[in-house]
Amino acid sequence: MHRIRAKRMLLAALGCSLALAVACQPKTSPESYVARVGDVYLMQDETHAALDNLPPRLDSTEARRQFIDQWVTNELLFQEALRLNLRTRQDVQRRLEESERSVLIDALVSQLFEEEREAPFPAEIRAYFERHKEQLRLREPFARVRYLFTTEADSARLARRLLQQATSTATADSVWAQLVSRFAEDPELSLTLSGNYFPENRLFMEQPVLREHLLQLRPGQVAPLIETNRHTHLLLLDDRVLAGTIPKLAWIEDQVRRQLTIDARKQMYERQVQRLRTEALSRDALVIR
Repeated sequence: MHRIRAKRMLLAALGCSLALAVACQPKTSPESYVARVGDVYLMQDETHAALDNLPPRLDSTEARRQFIDQWVTNELLFQEALRLNLRTRQDVQRRLEESERSVLIDALVSQLFEEEREAPFPAEIRAYFERHKEQLRLREPFARVRYLFTTEADSARLARRLLQQATSTATADSVWAQLVSRFAEDPELSLTLSGNYFPENRLFMEQPVLREHLLQLRPGQVAPLIETNRHTHLLLLDDRVLAGTIPKLAWIEDQVRRQLTIDARKQMYERQVQRLRTEALSRDALVIR
């Protein structure tokens, strides 16, 4: 089941990446292409750019193969449609015109959003949080964890023993920082997870074994060392906050920032549409019966 889910994620990500790839290339034969259909080339840098957008844990070799295969398939179908002159069909022309309208409208709206300031000010975020505390109660449990992984099983065992000894002591945070610096293969990830609360059900979504252990832990409890492929994982549930709790701003700051950005964009969109309506009415270019 996990392999099927991973494959679906890969195909979805490839579809998004493929849509971003440039189809038309110069007719002269370039040196750094990875596939060619007629006089259209898929370039090496386009493939790299597409694969850069994929989740880091997916098989890059398989992703590259599927991306190239899908590009070739799409280009073959596109060129066959051109050969059959399907562009001249009335229903196709209508759909192309509708697509052009949608693309242009989306481009205009995106341009409007790009012109706004990048992010809400901290004071706005704080004010929104204070006004909406009750509505922002947690809808699911949040957790703070101490987690690291390493290729050295002996190091993981030592780290686990030292972490257990430091749990619930005044030095727990400093001991954890030292353990991360000494043993963690991804120190940034380890410090991020231990520095804030996150929705528990969204932690370790791509690692079901870790998720299962996390959901069974009590606050302050360390899981048995978890072996997966080449890595040994150390996991401790530092704290769990139940659904219905009023959160601290730090836990949901990104959520509040996104909501403020959405609200600002809605207001900008409405202002621009109203301006266009007013201008069209003033020059008698808009009639609604």
